[in-house]
Amino acid sequence: MSPRTQALVDEIDRWGEADPSRDPAGDLIKLAALEKRVQADGGVPAMTLGNLASAFGAAYFYSQRYGEAADFYGKAAVLFEEGGAPPEEMAGLYSNQATILASIGRYTEAEQGHLKALAIRKQLEGERGPMVASSLFGLGYVYYRQGYVEKSLPYLRQSVEMQEEFLEPGNALTVTRMTSLASVLGRGGREAEGLDWARKAEALGRQYLGDQHQTYAIALNNLGNALIENGLYQEAVPVLREAMRVRQESVGEDAAGTAITMRNLATALKETGNPEEAEQLTRHALEIYQASGDVDVNYALAYLFAELASFSAVRGDWAAYMPQAEKAIAIADEMLEPDNYERAQIHLYHAKQLRKQGRTAEALAIAEQWVPVMQTALIPQHKDRIAAEMLLARLRQEAGTGDAWGQADAAMGMLKEKLADLSMTDRSLAREAETNRDSAMLYFEMALAAQDPERIFGALQLAEISDLSLGQQFADDNRNTVDSAAMEARENLFVLTRATEETRSRYTASLETGDGPATAALSDELNRLEREKRQAETALRRDFPEYAARFRPQPIGLDEFRSILGEKDLLIAPVEGDDEIWIVSITAKGLEWHAAAEQSISDNVVAIRRSVNNAALDAEGYAYDEASALYRTVFPNGVRSGSRILFYGGSTLAYVPFSLMLTSEYKGGLQKAPWLLRKASFQVVGNLSLFGRRPGQVSGSRELAFAGIGGAEMPSAEPAATAKEGVALAGLFRSGRPVLNSIAELPPLPNAAGELQAIADALPGSDDVLLLGPDAAEENFKARDLSKADVIVFATHGLVAGEMRDLWEPALLLGTGSPDGGEDGLLGASEIARLRLNADWVILSACNTSSGDSVGAPLYSGLATAFSQAGARSLMLSHWRLRDDAAARLSVGTVRQAAAGMDRAEALRQAQLALIGDRKVEGAAHPATWAAFIIVQNW
Repeated sequence: MSPRTQALVDEIDRWGEADPSRDPAGDLIKLAALEKRVQADGGVPAMTLGNLASAFGAAYFYSQRYGEAADFYGKAAVLFEEGGAPPEEMAGLYSNQATILASIGRYTEAEQGHLKALAIRKQLEGERGPMVASSLFGLGYVYYRQGYVEKSLPYLRQSVEMQEEFLEPGNALTVTRMTSLASVLGRGGREAEGLDWARKAEALGRQYLGDQHQTYAIALNNLGNALIENGLYQEAVPVLREAMRVRQESVGEDAAGTAITMRNLATALKETGNPEEAEQLTRHALEIYQASGDVDVNYALAYLFAELASFSAVRGDWAAYMPQAEKAIAIADEMLEPDNYERAQIHLYHAKQLRKQGRTAEALAIAEQWVPVMQTALIPQHKDRIAAEMLLARLRQEAGTGDAWGQADAAMGMLKEKLADLSMTDRSLAREAETNRDSAMLYFEMALAAQDPERIFGALQLAEISDLSLGQQFADDNRNTVDSAAMEARENLFVLTRATEETRSRYTASLETGDGPATAALSDELNRLEREKRQAETALRRDFPEYAARFRPQPIGLDEFRSILGEKDLLIAPVEGDDEIWIVSITAKGLEWHAAAEQSISDNVVAIRRSVNNAALDAEGYAYDEASALYRTVFPNGVRSGSRILFYGGSTLAYVPFSLMLTSEYKGGLQKAPWLLRKASFQVVGNLSLFGRRPGQVSGSRELAFAGIGGAEMPSAEPAATAKEGVALAGLFRSGRPVLNSIAELPPLPNAAGELQAIADALPGSDDVLLLGPDAAEENFKARDLSKADVIVFATHGLVAGEMRDLWEPALLLGTGSPDGGEDGLLGASEIARLRLNADWVILSACNTSSGDSVGAPLYSGLATAFSQAGARSLMLSHWRLRDDAAARLSVGTVRQAAAGMDRAEALRQAQLALIGDRKVEGAAHPATWAAFIIVQNW
């Protein structure tokens, strides 16, 4: 080799040590000059030429010229192979090139590159190894980017499993790939599994990377997003707050990644009743995107302006709303084609807000123009199309023009069909609940205007689809081989549904690329899958009609529902609009409704909740005026003595038990107060379509299996490693354990053991399970088979998400016998939902197991839904932190009366009245002591 050639080789080798990200544009100029000298020389060996091609590839990559980067990496691979490069270097080159090719949509080439790398790595490592894992992940990513979600998942799962097996636990790549798997699962309709992986990724990142690491911030953000996908908004808030803090510290306040977390947090805050902070975060995210230009799609800014406009609209600040809405429309019109449904969506949102301003004619003109675009672009069952069609129908009714009812009934027919779709997961239905509710509310308003009771009743059921109502569909006593076969048939239907949706996405993409042969083949495949899906659902409904009716009950008709009601039953169904609440009341005789101001009800509810939270237990410590005003608002015609009040749906009114309302103005002693409790019992109904289908009863007619769990010992204030007494807790807390001083502030539960033993004695059975004190540890609880227990009672502390620092989901405090036993001592809602129960009744004689502390927080804290999903047919929950002695009195008294054959709601009422009248119990007559419990059941 000549000295001149050797000098060129040395110069090229130095490029391998340079930083290609520092000045890629300048590097390209220098490399081009170097290449001319190399060509003139003609003696540079193939391997060195490969290094030069790699340097070009890196410079093009950091110049964001990805196609040219991929081509140069391809040249490098050929030269390396010619020069006899080591196999591991060839595999790395193929893999890098494939990753770039996938990012620019050259998927066939990308797949081939990853397959070449995988073959080499399997020769080096065998079937399993860290580099094999890398190639498997690359292949999974390529398939996912093409819309093959189901095809991608085995590759992604294997990759993550191998990462865990072969790499050290603290490897950031393991966390990255694990959280990516979680995201793909969530987007593919497997939200629950995705949430599990997201939790695992966050736990690994927290433990090994620490809270200053950028990858940990990504894991936190994706966990928050997974919680949102699962409808767990309150649980998402503390996670996303932490994600935003870590991102601000690791990548900066104004980074695009920080803006992503801000938007996710804004979504969760808006859903949990904190619109002010949500608006601030949205505004900040918009400023970041505008400054950086780093957005995922070109019309993203249009949606951000529309989100800001929505906050102004909620406040009624139309002066602020109009420029924001006009900006959103201008961006959408500039960036999107006239037949694009995203563009139509922006315009229709504006029409919706114009209607609220009374500008009906303008709104109608917009709807008439853009609803046909939605109809052309979207299938009839799509939530956004249904919402658009209902908006048009309502505007036509208000303007007195066009076929309003034909349009409305057709749209509601599609919504009913969708809600009856067994191929759609329950989580997906609940996730669309807000959009579906907006559509049902428009129909409800139309029915009110027409004074049509049947349509009013149907619409309010469609408007109140919730996690609780869906969860209660699982609660049935037929968990036998028939149900198992039905579940298997439904899982097969899910497989076909996912395959159909994947193929539809690929078919849509092929239309855009103009690939005729591929489009024709995909069209045939899509038709075949849709046909098989229809056949599978038809067979499921035919072979398992009871299962289908339970999992997808249709709204019950008014006459049928009235025929189920008893003479003294009164259903109260509040339907909440933007500014007023319509209170619908139904008895066996008929349906009535009246409107009330939302703000007035909210103020009364807040005052009552404030008077029972941290209350002084005397007559001065209760909101007398608000309690009587709320009664007059909800019951303008009063309540008959002996009534059973059934409460369905609602939001604001669900934060107080009706029993503590006052039936007249009153200022005297609490023991003689005219509580509504004295006239009526009260229970929550989760699903009207299941009402009256009584699956069983706790009574003296048969022996009952009982399980009592509780009395967990409070941890000491010492660190878990040195504490001599108390339970150890870990896991759901960022530090690896809770703030022990905070847990230690919880009051002890000295009456728990006696309470559970008394309930066991009251029930007519001998097959009891009692897990008390240390025996109630989470690992012991999970080791017991409770699938045969008819009545399960937890006498322990319930914790609401966010109640303590870093508590990220609602949970029951059980404790754990060993800090190294793999359990954290907290039985979280996600764990409860996976239990296999067949319980007729679950009683949570614990704190904060019903609702959060304020209006706007999610109802029932997630524990009610979780136990319903696990198989509980009815529940007794507490609305606020309850004294241990009062909880014991009420739960034991209720179970004793119910075991003797009394209706459960009435049994609770009698126990509450007995406690009020007991002058030996301090503060017994204050609602803070006796009113917290509610019954949730469908009969």
